[in-house]
Amino acid sequence: MTEEKLNKKFEIPLEEIEESISASINGDLKEYDIVISPKDLTQVTHLAFMRENLLERLVRRIPLRSEGSRVYPYENAEIKVFGREPKGCDVGQTFVHTKKILDIMNNLQRKLFRGYVTKGLSKMPPAIIYGNDSKGRKAIAFYLPPFIEIHNGIAALIDGMHRNMICHSAGTSLNMIHISRVEYPLPFDPIPWERVKMVDEKPSIEQRYVNLRQEYFRDLTAVGIDG
Repeated sequence: MTEEKLNKKFEIPLEEIEESISASINGDLKEYDIVISPKDLTQVTHLAFMRENLLERLVRRIPLRSEGSRVYPYENAEIKVFGREPKGCDVGQTFVHTKKILDIMNNLQRKLFRGYVTKGLSKMPPAIIYGNDSKGRKAIAFYLPPFIEIHNGIAALIDGMHRNMICHSAGTSLNMIHISRVEYPLPFDPIPWERVKMVDEKPSIEQRYVNLRQEYFRDLTAVGIDG
């Protein structure tokens, strides 16, 4: 198994995502025609809450990671957004990266949402962020709360490890996207928080998960979600 990144950088034409989910995202804001990661926005000009229907369409079109996959594990799932304490779920990743923890704490409110009235990391709802990238192009990004999958009564964290660690340490709950009735197994064996280590250097992929099955990895980036 290689040490390639499971989460890849992306820049996706907006029309490609709209075609995939069979829905318009921007309405009349036609000049915003690319979707990038929130961290790649250099300026935020507008922030909008995401419609429930749009959130569900995006989540349902997340494919498995396999090259050219047309398999959608959430296509018929039940999708709900509500608060949960991090200690109320198991996790997949065996580590958290110190630098990423600090980047989230320094940049999310001070940079990305600066000047906007939000409830902070723990209560932030799904949102569409409008702004400019480093080349001055108008772009949008999606902010989605962490993903939780429910399997046989176990709540397993799929995405949002570092945000959960911050809130776990602070003893607070946070909004999460709960997905049940998933038609494919988890891409890893869930572990308790007690087995998670904080590291300065990311371990190899073989050490990042317990019994990782890459063919079941959910490719959030395919629909513009920075997983």
